[in-house]
Amino acid sequence: MSLRKSTCLTPQRLDAARSNAQHSTGPRSVAGKERMRMNALKHGCDAAPENEAAVMRALGEDPEQYAALQRELATTYGPGDALWDRQLADLAKLYWRRNRIERMETGLMRRALQAVEERQRDRLKEIAAATFDPSHAAAMEIDLGQPTDPSVRLRMLLSLLGVLREQVRQRVFKPRQRQQLATYYQGEIGWRPARFRHLLWLFSERAKAEQQGEQALHDFVSQYFEGGEAAVETCYQELVGLLEEEIADVEEAFQHEVEAQEERDAAERDACLAPAGETWEMLLRQEAALDRSIDRKVRIILTLRQEHARLCRGGSRTAPKREPDDRAAQELSKVVGLDAGTESPAEENAGETSKSPEQSENVYENKEPAIEGVRE
Repeated sequence: MSLRKSTCLTPQRLDAARSNAQHSTGPRSVAGKERMRMNALKHGCDAAPENEAAVMRALGEDPEQYAALQRELATTYGPGDALWDRQLADLAKLYWRRNRIERMETGLMRRALQAVEERQRDRLKEIAAATFDPSHAAAMEIDLGQPTDPSVRLRMLLSLLGVLREQVRQRVFKPRQRQQLATYYQGEIGWRPARFRHLLWLFSERAKAEQQGEQALHDFVSQYFEGGEAAVETCYQELVGLLEEEIADVEEAFQHEVEAQEERDAAERDACLAPAGETWEMLLRQEAALDRSIDRKVRIILTLRQEHARLCRGGSRTAPKREPDDRAAQELSKVVGLDAGTESPAEENAGETSKSPEQSENVYENKEPAIEGVRE
């Protein structure tokens, strides 16, 4: 008999499913529905026009600032007709998206910088945990773990050597001392550590023999110390001197590692100004594309503005409250590299059949993609 439940919908299961569905209806309040609308929001670049204000607020932006940008552009490049207003609205969106990408880039830099600072704080905490007083003899008896960071490992080794020096001064010798040193040297041991580890073994074994009696102590000293008891003190002074030299070398290595790490941290902080990765490259591509789009849009608007001024001088339209030669348009044209004296789209078609202002306006609408394509 199969233990798998049947997938057939019985009346009881259907009633249970309908009952459970009543508890999963989603938000019912107006505020809850408004919040739910933004659940799938990622970057907001393709949001519908009716959702622009909600998207801006969800991204921490102020719709009033966007409206102020539109008014500023209208003041700078206007006035005009419906086509003109549409171009200005597009330009405002391009500038707003450009500012949004700059915020994204700043966010990536800040996030990378925070990661560097968190690693620095974690390292300082580990160094503080690996630092203990030489009087803490219990540190020699417990397993403190294996630090992976070089500066933390050197700091812990330095603390252990300090405890060992204090114990040697008190003539306390235990097998655990040699085991701890072997662990924290991680197999990379030179002549000096090898020598004082051997001396530690000699004195720890001598302490065992001393507990067994005078005869056992005499036999051990005679076998392992050349010169008998007179050589014991000589070996002890050698052990103390080797420990002092090793502590000095480890302390110097620790200070050097700390300084080197500070330089690496400074380099990482500087590298945060130009993060690497697919996301950063994508933002740079989008930024460059927006710059090109803004440049094209400004040129289109200035071309329309020049044509508007030309038609006003010809008496076809009511002249706006500006100087006849539209000096502001000429100045703006110089900024974007567009010669104010360049022939307008209507002048390029001067050899064709003359058209009314309304027909000319339709020509400009149809030629807008062509103007953009020239810059691509």
